[in-house]
Amino acid sequence: MSQIASFYLIKNNQRQELSDGNCSADVYMAIWDYCESELDIDVRFPAPQTEETLDCALMTGKLASDLLEALQDQNLPKLAAEIAPDWDLTLEAVQRGLETLCSNLKLVGDDTALLYEMT
Repeated sequence: MSQIASFYLIKNNQRQELSDGNCSADVYMAIWDYCESELDIDVRFPAPQTEETLDCALMTGKLASDLLEALQDQNLPKLAAEIAPDWDLTLEAVQRGLETLCSNLKLVGDDTALLYEMT
């Protein structure tokens, strides 16, 4: 069974589902790994993990802004080319995942958060 990647915009304890960019959960695991190891940004804390959740990330306020800025400072196609081979993923999938993540991060404001879950 394959894992499912889901993004939600959280506002007033309500979840609005966002696009996952038609990417596998493996793509986002690779992106989170890059964020932690190369950008020194840990998005997994304090994400609310449940029994059904295999992996999750919570991006609020400054964290979301810092992550978006760090990703926008990168050449996304070049970054995708760096990440993809290490995880045996296609360049196109990783680039689409990076673009989707940036698009979703742009929606985060003072009263909203972006939640990623892999189930």
